[in-house]
Amino acid sequence: MKKLLTILLVVNFLFSIDFTFTKAWNNFTKGMKIVKQNPQEAQIYFKKSYNLIQKIKNRPSSQVYYMLGRMYCNGWGVEKDLNKAEIYFKKALSLGNQRVNCCLARLYIKMGKRELAKKYLKIALNHPNLKIYCTDINPTNLTIKDK
Repeated sequence: MKKLLTILLVVNFLFSIDFTFTKAWNNFTKGMKIVKQNPQEAQIYFKKSYNLIQKIKNRPSSQVYYMLGRMYCNGWGVEKDLNKAEIYFKKALSLGNQRVNCCLARLYIKMGKRELAKKYLKIALNHPNLKIYCTDINPTNLTIKDK
């Protein structure tokens, strides 16, 4: 009986983490969809997402770190902080999220770190599945195009 109770508690804990992540991701994507048309409403979704992420932040997840990086890079639901964005993007990359190569290229363009921007953009452009995430970056002059 004690063993069964322990198993049920672990399953409940894991389910609550996954549910919290799903809610955070849904708020994050809702915010991304409307950020250009309605930035004030988007900020509400980003703040909800950020608050949910705080509950699961200590559980390593490339998607959680990706979302935090995007939030800090763009000031979505948090104070804009490019240094924190870099930390979270690198954590996401270390956990296998290759999509953040484009995010790091954008970040380093914003920071004026051209050599690092070139490095991460080259990695992304040489990967057949990542090119679509970097279409807003002009590789010739390392500028970000408006979408």
